[in-house]
Amino acid sequence: MSERTDSRRPRAAFRRGVVLLAAGAALAASLPAVSAAAPTAAGRGPAVRPAAAAAEPEPAGAPVSSVAADGTVTLFARAGDGMVHRRVRDRTDGRWGAWTNTEGAVVGDPVTALNLDKRPSVFVRRADGHLWYQKQAVDGAWAAWADFGAPPGTTVAGAPVVVADDNTLETAAPNGDGVIAGNTDGRLELFVRGADDRLWHRAQRSPNGTAWSAWEALPGTWAGSPAAVVGGDGRLTVFGRKSDGRLKVTAQKERGTSQKPLPSDNWSSWKEIGTGFTGNVTVAADNGTAGVLFQVFGNRSDGRLWTLTQSAPGTPSKPAGVWAEGRALGPKVPGRPVVARHTDGRLAVFGIDTGDRVVYRTQSSPAGKNDPNGVWLAGWQPLEGTKARAVTVVSAPREGSPAFDVFAVGKDSDTLYQRTRLAAGSFDGSRKDVWLDWTDLAPIGSGACSGPGSLDCLTVTNSGLNMALGLEQALNPESYVTRGLGGVLPWQKWALRPTDDTGGAVALVNVRHGTCLDDDGSVVFPFHLKLAPCDPSRDSQQWTLEPVMPANADKEKTVPTDFRIRQRAGWRHCLTALAEDVFPHVAKRVELIACDTDSDNDHNTWKLGNNGSMPPDVLRVVLDQAAKWCARQTDRKGCVFVPVGESSAYQAVQGCVAGRVLYNQSPDRDATYTLGWTSTTGTEFTFGGSLGFEAEGLSAGFNASMTWLQQESVTEQAQIPVPPKQFGWIELGPVMRETAGYWKIQLGGTWTVPGRNVSYAKDRTDGVETFISTRTSKTPPSNGHCG
Repeated sequence: MSERTDSRRPRAAFRRGVVLLAAGAALAASLPAVSAAAPTAAGRGPAVRPAAAAAEPEPAGAPVSSVAADGTVTLFARAGDGMVHRRVRDRTDGRWGAWTNTEGAVVGDPVTALNLDKRPSVFVRRADGHLWYQKQAVDGAWAAWADFGAPPGTTVAGAPVVVADDNTLETAAPNGDGVIAGNTDGRLELFVRGADDRLWHRAQRSPNGTAWSAWEALPGTWAGSPAAVVGGDGRLTVFGRKSDGRLKVTAQKERGTSQKPLPSDNWSSWKEIGTGFTGNVTVAADNGTAGVLFQVFGNRSDGRLWTLTQSAPGTPSKPAGVWAEGRALGPKVPGRPVVARHTDGRLAVFGIDTGDRVVYRTQSSPAGKNDPNGVWLAGWQPLEGTKARAVTVVSAPREGSPAFDVFAVGKDSDTLYQRTRLAAGSFDGSRKDVWLDWTDLAPIGSGACSGPGSLDCLTVTNSGLNMALGLEQALNPESYVTRGLGGVLPWQKWALRPTDDTGGAVALVNVRHGTCLDDDGSVVFPFHLKLAPCDPSRDSQQWTLEPVMPANADKEKTVPTDFRIRQRAGWRHCLTALAEDVFPHVAKRVELIACDTDSDNDHNTWKLGNNGSMPPDVLRVVLDQAAKWCARQTDRKGCVFVPVGESSAYQAVQGCVAGRVLYNQSPDRDATYTLGWTSTTGTEFTFGGSLGFEAEGLSAGFNASMTWLQQESVTEQAQIPVPPKQFGWIELGPVMRETAGYWKIQLGGTWTVPGRNVSYAKDRTDGVETFISTRTSKTPPSNGHCG
């Protein structure tokens, strides 16, 4: 062992630094509390299962997601034991909370929808043929399961679909300035097929409420499960499949309201729009200059996946609209197709191919007048690396983020995997989509130590020796720390807990004893490590994680998996395991040795996670430390974004509402209003989807502290004439440009992590102009506000 290896500053007993948080304060404690729902008072909650003969357990179902207005994502999934579990991704730091068992045993997969207060409700079907539901309160707590019932004289047979009954204001009620306080009453409406093969529906009596209307049936008998969507003017449209494969559509003639009863003939006659459909369909809404057009995706009897689109939207006089001819997109996909939308309006459809791979196909351009189904020049692309049996996509873009997350359930397990698209490919196919690797999110409903582990329970394994961090005396809470074989024993499990170090250093806590990794206080080498009570005054218990990148790594895509673990007190020294005894060093005991050691006997790179897999939240810790480091660098040289490729500018989805929505109360006179809004140009950077999470996860806190990332905001205005008793607003489609690349970080050593930037480009960048349109209508806009 070299002399340099043991050279370090003396360990002074009086040395103190940043204070630790109280022992036991888990890093995950910052996640919002979500309580498990208790059984209903009558003891009839979904946890009560009817007696049945022993049977093989069903595989886990497809996850469903709910994305709140603030970006919080909640996943719901049925595990192999039939119980529904939920998991929440925190909107501020992107970390996943633990799985929560809702105590709901179900048949089939859950469905979910957001209430007006942007809190989800989840609906499930029980073996007795009743629907049950849970609703989240504003404070984040969940109500007990409530019996939603079944249609009269029958039971529930298919999967329900729930939509928000948007745009049902029958009274505009503007304030003195003509501004509408809200543009929807936000009631939910549920549609489901009964065992009598009729389509039944009922709606909330008031937004966010627990009272529902009586069941009503739509005419006809049907197969499979319906699809339902809300049009731009607030009318509901429902799609149903006949037993012979004919696909039909019906729509409301008038918008539903919570106060005014609807006429008995409010639903149009069923209109046939296709034949030969063999499964449930998915419907997307295209919001363009022609209005909101519906696009249907479904498998047909020729063994292919088809899409067909409206060429003109529905109206009160022609509720179902006008439909164009369909086109085939390729081989059929198992189950209902999954559809996601890019910020430029292009759709991507996902499924699973015959090789059990998740595959997808993206439009080259969205639906238009000449191509009502859109242009689909690119073929199907596989997401290699994981075999799956179910897939879903979560798209929660903010400020033009092009990233979205794909979740898949393993083919032969209940394991949930996640993969993030970091940046979209070009329209012409010259640049491919940028995808990160699959991330193991552990089996559905499992505990903190399952799968790759979590910040509350993981294995720390030396990369070179393949030996796990453990204890010399397993029952001693202040034992010396060693390296050894295994990694599955209770005293070989560790947690990363937060400290109040301004640089984001963490404590390594032994899960078995709750005591922290510390040095033994020696002032001469060897400097062994041992457990000690977690002491908020000791910076010797604070550690930073420094990625070590493999040689010739693809910097645009490679996520670090190996780390040096530096002590906050002795910055130049790292947690090190020895291959052999070298007097006076004892190989089985780990110690602090200079990070730049050149001895072949010293091994100071470590993997954090179980069975060779890393919990994605580990990298969150690393990037949090890097972001805080970068924020303090005034010269910017330590944190540089290196672009690998830049896409041409494009126009974001047309139709977001810029500024206020106005209403002309006059019964007979036009009114001209001046509307103002703010346009932002410049660049927003993020470490983003390198974590296997939505790309915006870290950027808010990161950008807030990095003052050298500037954006320019310009206030604009336009005049809009509004007819009597109509609404008026501005729709905006900003110019966007995105760049994929990687961050080069000099923190301890030099390392990289994939990243991207999204720019609100200046008008006419690459010849692309901002879309600005003045809109008036008797109904308020259905689309959201810009930014």
